[in-house]
Amino acid sequence: MAGDPERKAAKRRSQVAKGLDRAYGATAPERVEIDALDLLIVSDHHRGARDGADDFRRCERSYNAALAHFLETGHGLLLLGDTEELWECDPEDVIAAYPRTYALEAEFAARGRYRRVWGNHDDEWRHARSVERHREALGGDRADVREAFRLEITRDGEPLGELFFVHGHQGTDDAERWSWISRIVVRKIWRPLQRKLRIASTSPASDWDLREMHDEAMFAWARRAPTRPVVIAGHTHRPVFGVGRRAPVVPEPLEQLERRYQELRRAGAPAEELCAARTRLEYLYAELRRYDRPAIPVVPPCYFNTGCCSFGDGDVTALEITGGRIRLLRWLDDEQQPAGKVLAEASLEEVLGAVGAGADVRIGEAAGVPA
Repeated sequence: MAGDPERKAAKRRSQVAKGLDRAYGATAPERVEIDALDLLIVSDHHRGARDGADDFRRCERSYNAALAHFLETGHGLLLLGDTEELWECDPEDVIAAYPRTYALEAEFAARGRYRRVWGNHDDEWRHARSVERHREALGGDRADVREAFRLEITRDGEPLGELFFVHGHQGTDDAERWSWISRIVVRKIWRPLQRKLRIASTSPASDWDLREMHDEAMFAWARRAPTRPVVIAGHTHRPVFGVGRRAPVVPEPLEQLERRYQELRRAGAPAEELCAARTRLEYLYAELRRYDRPAIPVVPPCYFNTGCCSFGDGDVTALEITGGRIRLLRWLDDEQQPAGKVLAEASLEEVLGAVGAGADVRIGEAAGVPA
């Protein structure tokens, strides 16, 4: 049985490679100057009909606040797939459930700073007729939903490297080949059960091993691609910052708290002090697990993942590119206020340079862990 996980991982890498090869080959690159690139990248909202099966409802306030912020700063918006949960809902029901959210996104579109990629759960938008039918909600006259985007990043006209934006489901059986069966099961069986029991379907705490395997497969494709693009994807619901393989990371504050707690126990500290120290310690360990915070960037840093906009606690994660830097953000902040917290950041030029050179170097800082 020891070989089973290895065979599954190899099969997943092969499937994902074929799917990404196809999507990449069907996409023409656009040139953009690095200093002109101001972009918020989000994915996996899984917007529903505002019922018990709707995973986005709890994240609405965080996401709308983030949109308002980035509208005022002049950023563009890229929705990287699974924006709507169309395996469970009809588009009309989703659009009617979130008029304010669609109005905010429409402001980006009105400024010509709006792009959309379709994923497996909203692949209805791969069909031109469906896009045309719901054009107003999908960007109005600028409605343009694609499978992928490629941006060739330049400085003063000289190429620095390439960003490849794709949802990330490409190649897998459940998301492509047998997706029609998956839709039937989800809509006819799973969604009624969700509604009745109010179960979130896209919890990031589910199926860790599968998501690990899929992240590995996307990293492996990016690392071997002849043009050496930096892949920016969604789909797995797990934030990844320039990393292909997870490494267990315990930020220094946790180590300090652990030492402090043990010192208090040895010193026979009052029960109230011990209680407070252990409560804080266990909270932060769970916080680390919940976000699966980015590992120390062991690279080439050729794979990034937005995380999702359907976390069970109402927070959302996103990637931001601005001022020549790439950042992983979380909304809300640690005080649960409508502000972004930077979890990791790096120079985009350094990222592109390291990937282009095939260099195994570290970049930036991740989640408070020195690189």
